[in-house]
This record gives sequence, C-alpha cells and structure tokens, in this order.
Amino acid sequence: MLKKSLLSGVMAVAVSASAGVSSLNGEFRNGQLFLRWSESDLAPDTRLSVWSSAEPISGKNLKSAKKIAKMLNINSARDWHLDIDSFVVKRSRKLKSEEIFAGNVAEKGVKKSASRGFIIRDNGKPISPDGGLHVHTPKAGETGSRYYAVTTHKGSSDEITGIAVTAKPVTVSTGKASPIAISGKWQKGCAQNMPLLITLHGRGGGVAVDRSGRPLGTHVIFVDSSLAWREGIPFKFVAIKHKDYLEIRLFDRVWIGRKLTRKESGDSRDYVPAISTFWCGYNPNIAYSNTGPEFRFDNYTERYILHIIRWAQEFLGCDRNRTYITGGSMGGTGTIQMATRFPEVFAAGAAYVPIYSFTWRKPARGGTSMARLTCSTGFFTKNNPARLPDGTNLEDFASGARNISRPAIDMPPLIATNGRKDASIPWENNPEFYRAANRARQMFSVYWNDGNHGMTGQAPFDCRDLKQIFRYKLNESFPAFSNRSDNGNYGNGDPADGDISGWINRGCQWQNIVDTKTRYEISLAVTYPGIKYPVSCDITIRRRQNFLPAAGSTVAVSVNGKKQQIIIDKNNLLTIRNITFADGKPVKIICVK
Repeated sequence: MLKKSLLSGVMAVAVSASAGVSSLNGEFRNGQLFLRWSESDLAPDTRLSVWSSAEPISGKNLKSAKKIAKMLNINSARDWHLDIDSFVVKRSRKLKSEEIFAGNVAEKGVKKSASRGFIIRDNGKPISPDGGLHVHTPKAGETGSRYYAVTTHKGSSDEITGIAVTAKPVTVSTGKASPIAISGKWQKGCAQNMPLLITLHGRGGGVAVDRSGRPLGTHVIFVDSSLAWREGIPFKFVAIKHKDYLEIRLFDRVWIGRKLTRKESGDSRDYVPAISTFWCGYNPNIAYSNTGPEFRFDNYTERYILHIIRWAQEFLGCDRNRTYITGGSMGGTGTIQMATRFPEVFAAGAAYVPIYSFTWRKPARGGTSMARLTCSTGFFTKNNPARLPDGTNLEDFASGARNISRPAIDMPPLIATNGRKDASIPWENNPEFYRAANRARQMFSVYWNDGNHGMTGQAPFDCRDLKQIFRYKLNESFPAFSNRSDNGNYGNGDPADGDISGWINRGCQWQNIVDTKTRYEISLAVTYPGIKYPVSCDITIRRRQNFLPAAGSTVAVSVNGKKQQIIIDKNNLLTIRNITFADGKPVKIICVK
C-alpha cells in the first residue's frame, strides 16, 4: 500500500504483506553487486526499478536515492536463455513444429524445459528462478557503504506499487563486468599468447539451446549500462579452446522484456523478447517503444564485442596482436562493420555473404539493406533518419564503403564471398565497397558468382579458406594488392553488368619480411589454380613497424634488381606501382631510406 503526502510532495511508502517484493539482499564480488529478492503474486505486466543510496532507504527518502536500473521483468532470476519462447515465433498454424531461429527446427517431441535460475558463480549451481536478480556494476561516486531498494510499478508507469530495501549496507567498489564460467575451467592466463577468433552467427541465430532443448553457452556476463539499454542485461557466449587458437562464439540476442509489434519491426523473427541487433546496436528506448517519431540508435553490441575481446586478452591472456573476426550473412556483416570501424583491434577478418553498407538503395531482389536496422531501431526513413547520441546519421555510421575509404589507416585484411542473385544481401551495394577498398589501397580479396545466399560453398577453397586470416598480425607488416590485372569485372552494381563470376586479389603470397628503420624487404608471389601470367598490380606496404620514412620523403626501391625512386605520399603510404609477376616465382622488393 502506498500513500502520497500532498503537503510535502514527498512519497511515503508503507509496505504490506502483499507488496510483492521482499527479502532484498546483496553480495559484492568480482567487481559487481549481486542483488536478489523474493517476489509473490506480481502481475505479469509488473516492472521493477533498482535504487542506490549512501543512506538507508525508505519510502520517505526514496526520491533522493539514485535509480540505477528500471524496467526489469518479474522473475528476473530466471535464465531466459534456456526458454525457447524467448526466441521462437509460431509463424503459421500450418507449422507443425516451432522454428528455432538458428537454422534449425525443434526436434519432434521436444518439451518446454523447466525454468532454471542464472548461474552467478563460476561453475556454480543455478539460483532459484522464482525471485528477482539484478547485477550492478558500481561506478565512481557509487562506492563504499551503500544501501539498495527495489520498487515495483505497473507497466512503464513511475507510480510505485511496492518496495523492498536492504536492512544492512553493502560495501562496494568500482570494477568491470566480467564473464562468469558456466562450464569448463577458465583460469587466468589459460589461453596465454593464443590467437583469438571472434565468430558471429547469422540472422536468427543466438539461440542458447540446441534443437533438442539442451543449453548452450560456457559463460554468462551481466553487463554495465554502456553495453545495453539498461545495466544488468545478461548475455551468454561459447568459448572453445582449440589446439592453436581460442574461439569465442557470441550470441546476438538482447533481452528487451516485451515483444516487438508489426508497428515497430518489419521482421517477424523479432516478435520475441530476445531480439537480434545485426551485431551493431538498437534504439535505447526499445524496452518502451520503437515507434518514434524521433529515432535513436546506439552501437551497444559493438561495444559489447570489444568488451569481451578485452576480457579474453586481459584475463585469458590471448595475444593482442592476433585477434580475428569471422561470420556469415548477418555475421559477415558484423565482421565488415567491426573490422572497418575498429582497425586497431583486428588483425584480419573473413566475411561470407555480408552486407558491406546499409543503404536505402532499392535492389532488384529483396528489400533495402537499411531495412535490416529498422527492425531494432524502428521504422525510421531516409528523411527522418535514426541518429547516434552524437548526432551522426546511422546511414553514415553503418557505411562500410565510407569506413574503409581511409587510406591513411591500415585496415584489417578481409576475405569475402558474394552471390549476384542473393536476395538477402543485395548485390547492388557490393561494387561500391569493392571500388572503395581498391582506391584506398586496402587489402581486400573477394570471390563472387551468380549464386544465392548459400553460395560460399561454391567458391574455390583458396577464396574462402578461413585459415588465410591467421597469417596476419597487428605488429607485422603485409602487402596490400590493388589494381590487379587479373581481377574480374564486378560491374557498376546493376545485376546485368560485369562478370557473372570472378574474384579480386586472389592467391596473394609473401615471405621473408625485413622491417628495420633503414631497410624494408619482402618477397611476393601470385598463384592460384588456372592463373594466366603475366599479372601486374600495385603493392602498398601496410602496417610497417620500423621502416617509417616521413611523408614527402624519397625511398630507393629495387624490384628484382630494377631500381626506382618512390615518394612517400601524404597519407604516409609506400606504394610501388606496376609490379609484374611473369610466373609463379617470387618477386623481391627492397626499400632503403
């Protein structure tokens, strides 16, 4: 029962036995505060808020406390990742089995699993799913001895219907949101100096149960407010320690606590409470409404990916110079976006059938690529664009062609595949990126054919071999090939223009790098099945570590003994033009200050 004092304007709260929340307690460890409470007889539309104060909290002084989270659902201790209803939509009455949007269909006879609570200690047991859980990551100004409260509300209303408070203070300090191991042994430094591969799934993936209903995920993390629309949102992922590298398979699902509607999203796969974000981000207001009229966008998911990478490097010990990223379809799109926006993080990437840029260009097949981001942001338009917190137009932010058009920056080398008849990934957008990468003299290799969305398996193995990307390092130079004479004609974007199948920068090889303050050497070759020599191209030496002549200075260059003078351009690039490969034998380049 709640009463408002009309004289003082201060809310007074009297808690009755039917208030619905009770027994609030907190435990601080590993840089985070774990708040738990009991719930009874709360309506399904009840939402909860969490408060913090340096003083004991009561109904009288609640407004002076700081609200640290809002719009929590009831039973927030329940692990929604294990419930297929978090991910599944019955798309028609004719569908005999529910579709799990991970490319699978639930096996016949699979029953809905019993609710389980989250695991909140390394390799611990699940907590009770019947109560509430909130994980708070304290910031500066929220440390020391603190008191906490949880209030209930009817829907998104601010009117409080119940309150539970901590009777004793909890001592907290600042820290980082860190993953909790659900299974396996993950001691500090257990992946010391190993390469790290980040794998991003396709659209509709990220389901944390397999087609038999068995749980997936080796870790869970409860993030801070910079990584999701509210703090405490849980994310699961799978870490796999291979013989030669560590792989982290992330799940692109964010819990919003409600189902999007047709007025908010054009993709029925997001009419669920755990939506996809296209590995990019979404509307910060998504827990309330995606209907506008103004549309905001924040790249929460990108920051989350970077957070997990830093954890793998700092805690597990992965090599900072050997972080790679890969994925197909939506995962390939995320690969392009992450690699071209954070080139200082990734050594290289492999993107299979990706969207390179989100645009309003209307393709011959399928819808506009920008429509993919309206699903998590709302039905914004070209004339009423979604904008990031700093005012940036989302169309500019999410343009891979724009991002890669920065010749002064050493972009991660990328391998890719595309199909000209891919209705899911419009071909019309692709040539713009191909041209931009070539003009900026970035290392980009792609194979295309007249196939559809599943064409990657039709590509020659050397054009899609994931192991290619592992030869690159952030602390080691490499050659970027451009203007190759044997490149195919990808056309102007019209599906009828250009070669039906072809490739760019296929079969690039190099070895014997010498990179000192006064001398640079490298041996290059071009070879692949069916190649026809001679082949000519320009070579730009990227990621030079020690050989760093100033812009405008002259460098003496020898190509197989033939000497010339090269001027370092205004972008500090060293480009040797018109190198000819007469056969498969290496061409040796020597550069001297």
